[in-house]
Amino acid sequence: MRSRIKCLCVPLALLAASTAHAQTAAQAAGVVEPGAMDAMDKMSAKLISLPGFALKADVTTEVVLDTGQKLQFTGALDIQVHKPDAFKIVATSDIQNREYYFGGGKFTVLAPRLNYYASVPVTGSIGQSLDSLRTTYGVELPLADLFTWGTDQTLRSRIKSGYVIRPETIDGRTCTHYAFRQEKVDWQIWIEDSSQLPCKMVITDTNDPSMPQYSALMRWDGSARPSAADLAFTAPAGANPIRMVDLSKGEAK
Repeated sequence: MRSRIKCLCVPLALLAASTAHAQTAAQAAGVVEPGAMDAMDKMSAKLISLPGFALKADVTTEVVLDTGQKLQFTGALDIQVHKPDAFKIVATSDIQNREYYFGGGKFTVLAPRLNYYASVPVTGSIGQSLDSLRTTYGVELPLADLFTWGTDQTLRSRIKSGYVIRPETIDGRTCTHYAFRQEKVDWQIWIEDSSQLPCKMVITDTNDPSMPQYSALMRWDGSARPSAADLAFTAPAGANPIRMVDLSKGEAK
C-alpha cells in the first residue's frame, strides 16, 4: 500500500509543480491577466441580469485557536434572493443554525434552536443595507458578495493580481479556475463555462499568519424565481424577540 501511495503522489506532485511554475511569473509581477478580468465581468453581468436566484452550498470554515492551531468546520447554506428588495439565507451546521431575512424595510436574524430573533430597520438597496449591517451591527453574511457583484466599482482597483489556472470538473460541470489577490485576501473562484455562474469559491485571510480559509461549493437552481412574499419573515410560535447590539454606539463594551 505504501508503494502505491508513493506512485500516486509523484504525478500529483509533478502536476502541482507544473501549475505553480506556469503561474509564478504572473503572481510575482502582480499581473492582472485580461482573461481573468473578462471572466469576472461576464460572471458579474450574469448575476446582475438575474431578477432573482436560489442556490445551495456546502461550506467549510477554518477557525484559528490562540495556539495557532486551525480547526475546520462544515456547514450548508440555502440562499434565495428576490431583487432588489428581499432575501433569505438559511445557514446550518452542527455548531449553530441561523436564518437571515431581508425585506419590508427590516433585517431579521433568527436562531431557531434557541427560538430567539432580532430585527432592525434597514433602508436602501441590498448592497447598501449589507454595508450598514456590517458597520453598525458587525453582521457578516455568508456569500454576501453574490448580492452585490458587479455593482462594486472599487473591486478592479483592489485586485493586485489575477490569472487563469485551467478548466476543471466540479460535480460534472466544466468550471474554469481563476486566482486573485488583493490586500489581506487571496481568493479563488471556479466559474461554470456554460452558465457563467460560480461553482466554487475559496477565500484565504492573508492578514492572519495562520491563513484560515473559507470555501463554498455551490449548486444553482436556474429556474427559481422567489417572490418577496416567499422570503418574508414570520416569527415562529413562541419565539422571543431580543435586541441586536449596536456596535456604533459602543453597546458591546
